[in-house]
Amino acid sequence: MIYKKLFNFCAIILIIASTSSWVLATDVQNGKSLFMDKCASCHNNSMVSDMTGPALYGAQDRWKKYPGAIYEWIRNSKALAASGNPRAKVMIDWDDSEMTAFENLEDAQIDDILAYIQVKGEFGCISPPCETVATENTNTAEAEPTSPVLGYVLFVLLLLSVAFLGRYINSLTRLSQQNAGQVVSPEKSIFGVLLNPSVVKLLIFSLVIFGGYTTVNNAIGFGRQQGYEPTQPINFSHKIHAGDNGIDCQYCHDGARKSKHSVIPASNTCINCHANIQNGSKDGTKELIKVYAASGFNPLNNTYLPEDMSDEDRAATYRKWLKSVWKKEWIENEKSINRLIDEQIASVAGTYNKPIEWVRIHNLPDHVYFNHAQHVTVGKVKCETCHGEVAEMDVLKQHAPLSMGWCVNCHRQTEVQFKDGLVEGKNSPYAGDANTANKYYTDYNYYEKYHNEIKEGKRKGVTVEEIGGLECQKCHY
Repeated sequence: MIYKKLFNFCAIILIIASTSSWVLATDVQNGKSLFMDKCASCHNNSMVSDMTGPALYGAQDRWKKYPGAIYEWIRNSKALAASGNPRAKVMIDWDDSEMTAFENLEDAQIDDILAYIQVKGEFGCISPPCETVATENTNTAEAEPTSPVLGYVLFVLLLLSVAFLGRYINSLTRLSQQNAGQVVSPEKSIFGVLLNPSVVKLLIFSLVIFGGYTTVNNAIGFGRQQGYEPTQPINFSHKIHAGDNGIDCQYCHDGARKSKHSVIPASNTCINCHANIQNGSKDGTKELIKVYAASGFNPLNNTYLPEDMSDEDRAATYRKWLKSVWKKEWIENEKSINRLIDEQIASVAGTYNKPIEWVRIHNLPDHVYFNHAQHVTVGKVKCETCHGEVAEMDVLKQHAPLSMGWCVNCHRQTEVQFKDGLVEGKNSPYAGDANTANKYYTDYNYYEKYHNEIKEGKRKGVTVEEIGGLECQKCHY
């Protein structure tokens, strides 16, 4: 009957509307995923700082004079510049490097990327806790992220609407049958309506689609932990060490230049500096005593304590050192300082001469091979390319997604540095003072061919992809 057809039609519309509300809530998240896979290897994820490519925050405003051009620029920057677009010419001149073409990106995907850039650049994040970007003259309200709970509530409400509509249609059907002198169908309850075969089939279909999408999406992201910043056993600030004091990354992570692993530095590496620097920038001696206790270092005379020394004697040594560091404060406020010393001595109990249990942040799957030396020493890739602006991080976190797509895009975009030395421009390895051959590539079969083509102006560079960087066995063997 017409009522039954109307009911089925309404059920379909309501279920589609409820599931679409969930999909729409993922636009910015989808933009983040697309950005990390396609843009993050060249553009800073902070959106407000330059990297290989320029800062992206405010990009839409810069392209306002040319409606629709930003989509053409993202899909094929070289073609847009060749067409004579003034803005494209300005951007082409920004750097020697050429932006990768993404011709398969749809308008909706680009909109998602632009939405993510806008939100991340303005608020610094896309989900709570979200710190707004504060300026002297601007008070910006915190972003209100879309909650998935809203989608679930809407789904329940729409489902109940289907149930009540079904009951109403059932009543009309019974009335029509009664007026026509036919056998009147039994009245259906709300549960009877919801258990209608048509509704059940639609619900099962929706659950299969929703469950399949969720399963595949979660499987792709399995084990990834972008943005992960765990609390470490020692409050070590990369901003103070690498940023304020300019300590080179490879001084502590010396394995990065000569082995597969970058290595976590032993506590003795810390002692190289902190044998003389016995007061922390932020926490005084609170964190330093943890390093001293783990390494067995005696800061009173810059030696190491005997291995068979008892914990009580070690505690006494560090107590004496703390009193010497806080000598002035001790005289003025003995009771308060004594309490702080007790707290710090208690904080290292049980850690004497034991390794510091750092929490691992970057962790690739076991089936993936990655060699730090191959990238740092041979490829001359900067640490910030994968790890972000570590020199600005008080608490270290995972910057890049470290996904397969992210790595593949980097290999497609990054030029092989066939020459050593300083280079001209931000991404060109074939200019300036770079006249010495990179010894790691001189035995490469096509070295002479590519070198001559670059010299003759036939090509600007050679990407990692062109020397086999996308071969499966390079990373999976």
